[in-house]
Amino acid sequence: MTCCLVTTLIFIVLLVFFLRKKDPDAILGIYSVPGKWYYLKYIVFSCLYYYRKYSKKNNGAGTDGQAGQGMRAIANPSEMDRAQPLSEHAKAFDAVFFISAMKDEKEDKGVYIISGCERRPMGMCNGLFYIGLPGKGLLCSKKIPDTVLFGAQIGEFGAEGIMIKPVEPMKKWAVSYKGPMWYQNEPSKVVDVEFNGEWNATSDYFDYDCDLHPPAVIRSIAREKWSRKYFESLKTAHQSHYEQFGEMKCKFKIDKETFEYTLPSFRDHSFGQRRDWTLMHRYAFHHIFLEDGTNISVGVICQPSTATSMEAGTVGLPNGEVLPIKWVDLKLYQHGEGGTAPRDYAFRIQAGDEEYTIQVLVEYESTHYVSQEWDARMVERFCKFIVNGVPGRGVSEFHYRHKDGRPESVAKNDPDWFRKMCHKI
Repeated sequence: MTCCLVTTLIFIVLLVFFLRKKDPDAILGIYSVPGKWYYLKYIVFSCLYYYRKYSKKNNGAGTDGQAGQGMRAIANPSEMDRAQPLSEHAKAFDAVFFISAMKDEKEDKGVYIISGCERRPMGMCNGLFYIGLPGKGLLCSKKIPDTVLFGAQIGEFGAEGIMIKPVEPMKKWAVSYKGPMWYQNEPSKVVDVEFNGEWNATSDYFDYDCDLHPPAVIRSIAREKWSRKYFESLKTAHQSHYEQFGEMKCKFKIDKETFEYTLPSFRDHSFGQRRDWTLMHRYAFHHIFLEDGTNISVGVICQPSTATSMEAGTVGLPNGEVLPIKWVDLKLYQHGEGGTAPRDYAFRIQAGDEEYTIQVLVEYESTHYVSQEWDARMVERFCKFIVNGVPGRGVSEFHYRHKDGRPESVAKNDPDWFRKMCHKI
């Protein structure tokens, strides 16, 4: 009896101590760390996530209008891999992005091509185009660092010279650009460029709504503070996103000089009711193409209203198999939190049973801004990578929340200001 009473008293003391224990402060006041209820929340959210993921009633698709947390937004790939109807929200969006890179056969320099278009209401889009070439440097589409383009047609990705079209769902896209571009290393030098590319898939697509490594998703939610407002934010801020590895066959002319390449490539497609860049604090993504045929897409995302440290991505093996990334040890608060993205660094990831050590060395760097208000600053870095001793090329994108707003000179569409500003950056 006495032993039982002592055990009960010890339990009560420990329980009181636990309940009175304060949760640790967020790192830099932003990045949440696991609190005292972390493991209980991990179990609770695991049950919810796996139930939604394997629910036979919904057959893996968000028929209740709530995608994510293990459930697809659209079950039919042919309906998903095309321009999506924009919602009635003022910040409705539908975005595609293509990245291609490899080492030049003659020089120890990279060949890089980036094309992207984020459809917005009222015929506006955020569009950009980059070409990086040995002996020439980095070429930027005419408005960069601004990306606001006008005249987009309903259901089309593109405006002002950029055009990106689906040809065969999850298999083939056409990417083109026709217009002026300027040299980052010589901003006053403007050339006419005509680019035509055919993108073909070499792997299955990977849907962030249901294919991410479940423990990585569950960890990111369990470490946050839960409330009714928090779960409402999870619902309203959700964006569907899927990505795929492939190759880009392209021919292009810079003035009268002709080029032709077949490059390993990556593409993604994101859409949702709204994309509000003011909700995002930071992210760092890396898209890597190794010389042994391995492809990697890995990112860490900090969006305080939903998850302050979300690890996500895939490793595409040479045989076409795509594995979700289990963990990433890159901490955003240790890499460029002050606003200057690092140019020489390393981090580790795991996919399947293998760990990968990724070394990054930046070759070119450019900055552009997204949305009419310039809410997001994107630092686009064209990089040399070494992963477990295997060299490769690719692109790293560091996003920062931009609070300074859109400069008046940009609103007046001053192209000289664009070039001068980007050159200084």
